[in-house]
Amino acid sequence: MSRPGPPQEPVRNSLIDDAKARLKKHDSGTKYSHCSSNKFSILLPLLAKDGKLYLLFTLRSEKLRRSPGEVCFPGGKCEPTDADDVATALREAQEEVGLRPHQVEVVCCLMPLPFDVRLGVELACL
Repeated sequence: MSRPGPPQEPVRNSLIDDAKARLKKHDSGTKYSHCSSNKFSILLPLLAKDGKLYLLFTLRSEKLRRSPGEVCFPGGKCEPTDADDVATALREAQEEVGLRPHQVEVVCCLMPLPFDVRLGVELACL
């Protein structure tokens, strides 16, 4: 699966370009991009506004069984229809915060982290 391109009206400034360059140094590419039944992917949405960079967090509902009330990034479990980690993270971000895939420029894929060693769960960060 190819990664989505840049947003239709990309913001160009040295702050964003510098952040992208720094993030790309940690890009693991598609090396870990397989989708397994115990894999979750999250999107780290970096937003530019008024010359500053912000990370978008979400607050989980208190009514959820797992991790109620926690602050987190948009993301979730890999579905059988997801081609890879990018597809999972983009699908979940659209479901959770209404962020459409064409609005996202995937800068890099970070190396997955063990999320729950007992269950063998991996967490991929984009």
